[in-house]
Amino acid sequence: MKLLLENWRKYTLQEQSVDEGGLVHRVRSKIQTKMGKEVVTGKINPYPEGKGNWMDITIPYSDADVKNLSDDTFLAAAVIDKLAEEMGFKEPVITSGYRDSYRQANAMYNNWIKEKDKNPNYLEDLYGTKCKSCVAAAGGIAKSVNDIFNKITNPKKAIKVAGDLMSNSLISRHNESPGEAIDYRFRGHPDVEKVLEAALSRGFIDGELINETGLGEPHWHMTINRVTEKGMEYLKTPNPNSPKQSNREQ
Repeated sequence: MKLLLENWRKYTLQEQSVDEGGLVHRVRSKIQTKMGKEVVTGKINPYPEGKGNWMDITIPYSDADVKNLSDDTFLAAAVIDKLAEEMGFKEPVITSGYRDSYRQANAMYNNWIKEKDKNPNYLEDLYGTKCKSCVAAAGGIAKSVNDIFNKITNPKKAIKVAGDLMSNSLISRHNESPGEAIDYRFRGHPDVEKVLEAALSRGFIDGELINETGLGEPHWHMTINRVTEKGMEYLKTPNPNSPKQSNREQ
């Protein structure tokens, strides 16, 4: 398993290009939107051994750093993808993976600018209270970031200063190296919550699910502690509609 993941990572390092929010992303997004397609950057295959256990073992992502995720987070993404197919729901799309401190600051700024008038303490509430898997000091860090955003009116400067602040202070499991959290798109995926909740309730994944669907870019956040033995067995078991299962029934 370890060797397979290491080989996959080498392939991903060669193939993946992350342009979160950049010019390439904006151009690609416009083209895909005009064509009536969902905005997707590419696909990953975190569990090659699953071929035949569900119909499409590749997983779509959109401008997320998926190359710097922990082994368990890779496998959790595979579990979630397999579950979605089993439950008959649209394939989930990963919109955020690993974040360095500046990407984290950028994400926080985008949320803050949309929420500050409705809830001036939004960042503190999210990281200090709502997020149970965040570090103990997350609330205090979020308050400091909030103060920076209120004080510095230039967005680029504010994000730079906040990123500098968090360069030595982890606030989210997105910031672990490798990353231990992923976000999933909500817009166009109304059933993704059911899939993520099933992954937890059926004991396949040990983690935390946070509802962030009220934001400008609505999504569900999933912190990954580990994929359980039950989750690993699930990945090895063909779905009812999989090619392997169909072959057995013939």
